[in-house]
Amino acid sequence: MADVEITIHGAITYGVDYATVNCPTCRATHSHQIRGDLGDDTVPVTLTCLNGHDVPLPDASELDPRELLFTVAMRAE
Repeated sequence: MADVEITIHGAITYGVDYATVNCPTCRATHSHQIRGDLGDDTVPVTLTCLNGHDVPLPDASELDPRELLFTVAMRAE
């Protein structure tokens, strides 16, 4: 598969208390861009806010970045 870059509109929540992923720079919680490669596990999955700041993903035990990328890609088709 190829590299993907998809915009996620709305908040990304995770964990049992539905915490919200937000930008540490501008505190944006909506409209993130997720990037990665669906077929290559060595390529990291990255997330940026609508203002272009890097957004750290939560611990993989609470939100698996590769699973998020796959789910978003399947919904985008």
